[in-house]
Amino acid sequence: MRQSVIGVFAKKAREILGEEGVLQEEVDLLVYEQDGTLALRGRADVVVFPRTTEEMAKVVELAYNYDIPIIGRGSGTSLSGGAVPVKGGVIVSTARMNKVLEIDLDNEVAVVQAGVVNDWINSYLARMGYQYAIDLGFQYMADPASQRISTIGGNIAHNSGGVKCFKYGVTVNQIRGLTVVLPTGEVRKIGGKEFEQAGYDLIGLLAGSEGTLALVAEAVLKIVPTYETSATILAKFDDLSVAGRAVSAVIASGAMPVAMELMDKLAVEAVESGPYAGGLPRDAEAILLIQVEGSPPGAKEEAAKVAEILRRNGAVGVEVVEDPARAAKLWAARKQAFGAMGFVGPNYVVEDGTIPRKKLAEALMIARAAGAKRGLRVANVFHAGDGNLHPLILYDERKPGEREKAIEAGEEILEACVELGGTITGEHGVGYMKKKLLHKMYKREEIELMKAIKAIFDPKGLMNPGKIFP
Repeated sequence: MRQSVIGVFAKKAREILGEEGVLQEEVDLLVYEQDGTLALRGRADVVVFPRTTEEMAKVVELAYNYDIPIIGRGSGTSLSGGAVPVKGGVIVSTARMNKVLEIDLDNEVAVVQAGVVNDWINSYLARMGYQYAIDLGFQYMADPASQRISTIGGNIAHNSGGVKCFKYGVTVNQIRGLTVVLPTGEVRKIGGKEFEQAGYDLIGLLAGSEGTLALVAEAVLKIVPTYETSATILAKFDDLSVAGRAVSAVIASGAMPVAMELMDKLAVEAVESGPYAGGLPRDAEAILLIQVEGSPPGAKEEAAKVAEILRRNGAVGVEVVEDPARAAKLWAARKQAFGAMGFVGPNYVVEDGTIPRKKLAEALMIARAAGAKRGLRVANVFHAGDGNLHPLILYDERKPGEREKAIEAGEEILEACVELGGTITGEHGVGYMKKKLLHKMYKREEIELMKAIKAIFDPKGLMNPGKIFP
């Protein structure tokens, strides 16, 4: 029965999208079994590729009418299983929805389709002296390390942060308006080019909802004028916990860095062992990489202020990097930390929790201990400015039981984040992999309230089923 329904859906979808806009052969579907969460697989029944909001709406409505699960997918870089079709269904890929629709410098916005790659916006705007303010970074100006491949739709679904989120905020802070497709295929425009919106904050509700309420088709994004100059400060520490406390000291001083990133010795070793090497000091137990911006004298003064604070708070070496090319190389090295882990271990599990900044030092020690008691090494890389921790737990899948130990260590770290006053995710989402931990953060009544909101948007439960809720 199910296959006959899928067959009818696929035939009608081809009438909407053309033959090239629908994949159904088993060999083609293999590519879509996983996202960046390599520990999880799921087989879709069909993958469709709309080019416009109207086409997206038509295929979503078609799936809804046939009671077929609907899973949105951008570049598939999710690290929580968010794009994996754990209950089958149709994957709605935004790969062909990749156009920058409008640049409006008067209102300082860019209007883009959901499949536009994050970094494309900066490349497009660089010629105009503008930039998109989130650094996914590793990842954007909202940058996860996935900035060069992750899409705006995926960034919105996970409310991604990144290197520059301390000053500029996360993805939701960059959104002025959304065009979304509801499960029924209805199209709704929320917000627009104006600064303020009346009524409920629906953009805030949809950002971070992981495709469980609606699919993003287009976004109106805030863009900002670039500053005249920036300065980078590189500080080294002989104690990881001291580096964590130094972060709090910088913030308490009233300084406003664009970015504050911390890497421990193992993370530095990984980066400096391969083609991503940027000249980071291998002899340090931890390093802080900080960027400030402003007018040339203003940036220089701010950099000197931050450098002095670091010296007074335990840094054993501080360098204000004068050469822009060297600074760019240092930041590029930081952003490649995840990809470099293969130089220090064959496999890893990456987690994504947040903690109050004053708890950074304690959280770092907990993360390291969680791995050590299982015989595993943990590399720490994180956005120090907003307390977004990314412990990378190294393991060898060839050794029986090691992957399970790594997952256990990750869950222990996330539970500790909650106990310290933080959360189980900062930007990777709850997805499938963390849903059993949701009750660690919320009471039953709070989870039921969230489920009730989902039921209003998605009464049939077809939008990305099996995600977020235990």
